[in-house]
Amino acid sequence: MRWKFINLSLLFILLISFTCLANASIQLIPIDNEISVSETAKYTLKVTNEGETTANYKVYSLDLGWMIDPAPTDRTFDLAPGKTKSTTISIKPLEEFKPGAYAPTLYIDEYKKSEYETYTESLKIYLSPDEPADYLPSIMAEIDMNENIDPNEPVSIKLFLENKNPLDLENLLIRIQSDIPEFDTEVEVDLPPLEKKTVESTVTLNKFQEPKEYILFFVFIHNDEQVKILEQRIEIVSLLPPFVNKIEEESVFFKKFMKVTISNDGNVKNEQEINIPITFWQSLFTTVKDDGVIKNDNMVWETSLSPNTTKELHYIINYRILFYIFMTLFFLGSFYWAVQTPIAVKKTAQTAKADEEGTISEIKIQLEVKNKSKKPIKDIEILDIVPGIANVEKSLQLGTLRPKEVKHTKKGTKVVWALAELDGEEHRLISYEIKAKLNIVGDFTLPRATVEFTKSNGKKNRSYSNAYNLNG
Repeated sequence: MRWKFINLSLLFILLISFTCLANASIQLIPIDNEISVSETAKYTLKVTNEGETTANYKVYSLDLGWMIDPAPTDRTFDLAPGKTKSTTISIKPLEEFKPGAYAPTLYIDEYKKSEYETYTESLKIYLSPDEPADYLPSIMAEIDMNENIDPNEPVSIKLFLENKNPLDLENLLIRIQSDIPEFDTEVEVDLPPLEKKTVESTVTLNKFQEPKEYILFFVFIHNDEQVKILEQRIEIVSLLPPFVNKIEEESVFFKKFMKVTISNDGNVKNEQEINIPITFWQSLFTTVKDDGVIKNDNMVWETSLSPNTTKELHYIINYRILFYIFMTLFFLGSFYWAVQTPIAVKKTAQTAKADEEGTISEIKIQLEVKNKSKKPIKDIEILDIVPGIANVEKSLQLGTLRPKEVKHTKKGTKVVWALAELDGEEHRLISYEIKAKLNIVGDFTLPRATVEFTKSNGKKNRSYSNAYNLNG
């Protein structure tokens, strides 16, 4: 009943003290708070009067099983405004407490005239057994690592460990557990009594790891028993690098089949515009596949890719049309040179005699025969037809080369000259005169002359002159 009354009284005092404004500053500084059951712990108590009047202070504890006392002369003391009092608090267990952490309460009563206030402070005590073999592992651990992680960069993990009691933690197993497989690792360390140690490791992640928040569990195991667990929250950041592209070419007869392989090296689905430069000349012969277009000297595709996936884009550069055009021109040229006669004949005429009225009575005709090739041509015959309106008279000048034959036909007079051979690029000029049967008035057309010759392969061939129009 006595202790029940005391506890009720203390509760009443605490309720009243919460209604008052704090006039004192209380500090507890541990000197030695890690003890065995037979040892004494010590704290330094600092009390500062922050009020405006002198106050009286009383230091005591009501926790059973503990002897908690300041120095005998410091159980009660006065403090002027602004002054500080320091004293040593001794804490000793009076019962056989089990090893572990305890927090008995220290009370400081403050009296000012008719007012008072009670302050409470916890005295944290780490109690260990007298024999080290009975210690329970007590480990202080801190994790130092980046919480925002780029999966392309190695992840550094530092663990700062401290053995808080005399127990020798030999072969302490530290196991990391996570949804990220690369973090699932184990390491063994020796942590001697009351020693500190730093454990470092580096983890290389999958660069395509899904970006989101994860939890790492650091599990400490000693003698197959779990003694401590720490949690560390991390976040994999999103990566959006440009798509990587690789161009491969396969050529088949002036036609290039181009393949662009693009890949997403990021860790999220991404949509990008792919641009492949192209010259104006190439664009004339290029066909873009897979919904691509040619725009501003680039082949452009809009495409999306999931992480760690690839896609193929295609375009074709076709130069075959140039080949076909070239071959067509080549064959046409070859055909032209093949069928073109090596002998050219040009026919001209002029009036040799005309009367006062301008009518034509005699005409002088010239045939220019030329071997255009560099090889001689043999057995050449030049045939010209004089229209029936005119005659070739023997009495007229028959030119520099006498005709082989002059023969009258229904179409007119046929005049034939023969040449045994015409050297390469040789010119021969044949001229003769004709006399009109009637005076010619107006235009007079002379028909084409014909040249027959034997080619080097023994075949006969012909070439023709132009028709000549003479104005009367």
